[in-house]
Amino acid sequence: MPYNRTEENQDQYANATFGPPPIADPDDPFRVVNSHLEKMELGKSSSSCKLSFVTRLNRHAALQEFWCASYEEACVYQNLAGHRDVINFKEQLTRVDFVNKKGKATYTKVDAHVLLKDAKEVLFSVKYDEKSQRTSYIAEIAHIAGQCSRQIADRFNLGSRYAFHPIFRKCAAEIHSARRGWDPEADRIVLEVANDLGRPATFGELVERSSLRGRGQRAAIRLIGDGDIKKDHLDPFAVGTLCEVAA
Repeated sequence: MPYNRTEENQDQYANATFGPPPIADPDDPFRVVNSHLEKMELGKSSSSCKLSFVTRLNRHAALQEFWCASYEEACVYQNLAGHRDVINFKEQLTRVDFVNKKGKATYTKVDAHVLLKDAKEVLFSVKYDEKSQRTSYIAEIAHIAGQCSRQIADRFNLGSRYAFHPIFRKCAAEIHSARRGWDPEADRIVLEVANDLGRPATFGELVERSSLRGRGQRAAIRLIGDGDIKKDHLDPFAVGTLCEVAA
C-alpha cells in the first residue's frame, strides 16, 4: 500500500523505533533536515562521516541528510530510499550487543535501520561487494544477527550496492533525482490521469496524457517511487513499461 499521511497511519508506527520522515514545508521545500549524527569532522576515523547524501524519502517529505562513512554506504542508502516499501531509515542509529566467538561481550553499530510500510524494521549492514560475499564475514554477521532481539528489528541484512539488481539501482537513482525536485501540481495531475484511466497503462501513456512532458515524467517517477503507482521492480522507467494504480 502507498504511504498516506493520516493520523491512523501515524498510529501504525507508534511502537516503531522511529516514524515516517518529516514532511516538507511547502513554503520552503528545499530546506534540508540535518542528520541525527553529530560527527563534525570528516574522514578522521573509520567512524566519521566521509560524505553527505541528501534525498527525499517520498514526494511529500523534507530533504534529509544522511552521513556516510563510504561511497558504498551512500549507494546503498539511495537504493533503500528508492524502494517503495521503505518509509524511512536512520544511519548509524542502532547498537546491537552480542558475545563474540571468543566469549567477549561487545557491540556493533549497524549502518542502516530501516522502517518498512508494514511497520516491520530491518537492520542493514553495508560492506563492499567482495567482503559482503566472503563466507567468513557472512558467518560473523549471522552470529551477531542470531543474538539480535526481535524487539530491536525483525530482520538483519548484509550487502553492498550490488545486492540490488542493476535495473533497480538505475531506477533508484532516477527516483532520487526526481524527488529532489518539488512539483505537487504535476504529481496530482499524473495521479489523476492514472486513476481516471481505471486500467493498467504504459509509463509513456501516463506522461503523454498528463500533457506535462518532462514534468509529467518526473511526477510519474515520483509516484512510482512512493508506491501510489506500481510497476515491476525490475522494469525500467521506459515508454512501454506497464504501470497501474496501487490498490
